[in-house]
Amino acid sequence: MNKKTYYISIHSNEIREVSIPDSDKEYEILATPENIKEIEILMRKQEQSSGDAVEYLAKPFHELGADEKRAEYDSSLKEIYKKIYELGTEKTREEIRHIGPLN
Repeated sequence: MNKKTYYISIHSNEIREVSIPDSDKEYEILATPENIKEIEILMRKQEQSSGDAVEYLAKPFHELGADEKRAEYDSSLKEIYKKIYELGTEKTREEIRHIGPLN
């Protein structure tokens, strides 16, 4: 299947076919539609994990389960970075190596 160029913004959970100058940090990847569906699933999972983790931040002194929720969030974010690294251009891979989320 033919791969196309996409731009991924993790912070805004966006996948675009066109780069937007001066937008959130975006990563360039070469992907098939199936790869994009995988990333969308990972982003939904991360968004859910984020909501769960934030729920604990809003409850002072309610730490029971908070570490688990934070670990789920970190894990889901790493999965996204791993997929982007796998599909990324050399520049994207270099940027991910530089910020170090996969270490």
